[in-house]
Amino acid sequence: MPIKAYILVDTSSVRTTEILAGLKSIAGVRSAEAVSGPHDIVVVVETADLHSLGNMVLTKIRTIEGVTKTITCCCVQ
Repeated sequence: MPIKAYILVDTSSVRTTEILAGLKSIAGVRSAEAVSGPHDIVVVVETADLHSLGNMVLTKIRTIEGVTKTITCCCVQ
């Protein structure tokens, strides 16, 4: 069953435009938007399963230069 999740991204740099471009280039990312509030970017993703989601977060999103923290919120319905 496909998994949809919201990923809250914190950054340490002012390179938000470059980070957004990197996020949007990842397969499975449906949208990535800079936001105000306690987090810097909200990313909506869809993956085939939880393993694929974990792999995306650990090997693709968290490896982008300037990304300091992620919080993954899986949709339950």
